[in-house]
Amino acid sequence: MSDISQIGSSIRSLRKSKEITLQQMSKETGLSIGYLSNLERNLCSPTLQNIQKICEVFGSSITDLLERNAEARIVVRKKDREISEEQDSHVRRETINFGTGNSSFFYMVLEAGCKWDGSWRSHDFDEVGTVISGKLMIRIEEQKFELQEGDCILIKAHSRHCYENPDPEVSVSYWARFGEKNEKL
Repeated sequence: MSDISQIGSSIRSLRKSKEITLQQMSKETGLSIGYLSNLERNLCSPTLQNIQKICEVFGSSITDLLERNAEARIVVRKKDREISEEQDSHVRRETINFGTGNSSFFYMVLEAGCKWDGSWRSHDFDEVGTVISGKLMIRIEEQKFELQEGDCILIKAHSRHCYENPDPEVSVSYWARFGEKNEKL
């Protein structure tokens, strides 16, 4: 059975499989890129009229979207990852969406010398990170942890945390979030 609250994931998957950009989708539907991006990340609920516009671009039906949404993904290709950047492009995240509900996964790449910008993060879910290459400095509340390749860390829900890469090499880490409730990564 499909979860209508996750229809954005189906839209993103279908858009990428048809090699349509957000810009093209925006032009064809008359919907803003920001709205479509939020919709694909399940951060807003679409109207029936907007879903109809999107389906017309795909040449599909609402039923097709719901059926696609009902199928859990087994393989996520690198080209299908949603990429987001922050801190003046020194931090890049590649989201891996299996459509499995309340968990998410992503790679995080911190450029060499990426320093903490003074902002803290806190989430309603636990996350586990593993350093794939390079080093990663994590601050959780008042504690600092320097992680190296192969090290793992658990950040409990509601813990203030931040990260940086003071090392001269790029840092790559893999993260899993559990108990997530459609929050932006």
